Amino acid sequence: MLTPLLSAPFSWLRFRIGMARYKRRYRNFRPTCADDAVVRGIDEQVAYLTRLLDRGNMEMFLQRLAELMPKLYNGPLRYRALFVPELDELARRASLIITPNPNPPTNSKLLVHITSQVYPWGGHTRVIEDIAANLPEYRHDLVVTEMDQADPDLARVKPRFDELRLNVHLLHGLTRVERATELSSLINALAPEVVFLLAFPGDSVAHASVAGHSAQRVLYLHAGDHHPSLGSYRPDYAHIDLTPACHKLCLGQPRLHASMLNLTVKDIGTVELSRRSLMVGATCGSPHKYAGSSEFSYAQLLAALFAAGVDRILHIGDMPEEQRNRIRSEITTDGQDASRVIFLPNTPSLAAKLLEISPDFYLISHPVGSGKATLEAMSVGLPILHALPASELPLISPDMTFGTSVTASTLKQIASAVHRLEAEKDTLAKRSREVYERHYCPAGFREGLLSALNPDYSRIS
Repeated sequence: MLTPLLSAPFSWLRFRIGMARYKRRYRNFRPTCADDAVVRGIDEQVAYLTRLLDRGNMEMFLQRLAELMPKLYNGPLRYRALFVPELDELARRASLIITPNPNPPTNSKLLVHITSQVYPWGGHTRVIEDIAANLPEYRHDLVVTEMDQADPDLARVKPRFDELRLNVHLLHGLTRVERATELSSLINALAPEVVFLLAFPGDSVAHASVAGHSAQRVLYLHAGDHHPSLGSYRPDYAHIDLTPACHKLCLGQPRLHASMLNLTVKDIGTVELSRRSLMVGATCGSPHKYAGSSEFSYAQLLAALFAAGVDRILHIGDMPEEQRNRIRSEITTDGQDASRVIFLPNTPSLAAKLLEISPDFYLISHPVGSGKATLEAMSVGLPILHALPASELPLISPDMTFGTSVTASTLKQIASAVHRLEAEKDTLAKRSREVYERHYCPAGFREGLLSALNPDYSRIS
């Protein structure tokens, strides 16, 4: 039973004094990491969280853990660190308190997916849908930890979930402890064979509610593949990476026994490449993928493409007007016509949209790359242009093309990259499609899933 801490007034006073000291220490918060991508320098925060857990104050523990994580993954550790061992050990301990007893599976054909939120246009939501679509012999239940019934995004994706027979559960507790207990009880009642954990990196409710014994196997899908994430260092989960760059770092942590699962997109055919005189490119991604700068910004990249002879870039995906205006202004400052970048709204299927608009090449979002969108572009047979500065951190824009993209590490190289796209368009398109068929086709994704569900599957088959 979870018991609240500090019922006596004196204890409450001591706790408030402790919190004041904690906040003062937090102002000098300077975590670091080394080449092993492990977060260091958070000893005081770990000690504070440990005291909360030891005293039984689970609500405050979950709250402070959820508050600490964004300070790790929104700061300088982003794209550098992945693992927070001390916090994962505390989350594991919490999960043993919330879910103390093993839960033997009784529904051998039920898979439970746990995520924080779902989006009409989002790669992580699509991964859940892809799993359900490619394992039709299983029943699929989805638990969403941070949404309520009135959320418009949930209403938008509900028809897709219904088509996949993906049964959705929401948590109704008002406090984190209530939601954590509710989630643990729900998993216990469903008694699934396997739990897929695809929650936000800082979702303390999800990671402190799911113990390694919550199901026969708990599959941790490493979705936070470019910043520190809860769950990424837990040995009681089966660790599955979704991008090659993330997997390379996870292989350096032997205790994880990490495996790789190549993503997939549905095959809906290929683009018929046009013979237009001036090239048209397309790109797609959420606004944050185009914000900020590495060695050069997205706007500078667009200006260089226009200077190299690209006629238009079709930018697919809603973006705040302020951000669009900044991009246009920077393009104009660089001496190019800002009207040549055309902003299009979100689309339920990028592959279908690419078939419709039939561009000559696909530009990977910059400065932050997008894995799932790149796969959709390859699936329809588009050449891929990847702007990847030489000093770029490996996690910021992973190569999903197995080396088949046209790359440019400086703005001076954009002209030669565009020339290659023009000269080798058909060959590059063929290579993109071949990479999709070899590494990202639905059949291969299904085989990978079956191996993850049952480690003996490959030997059996």
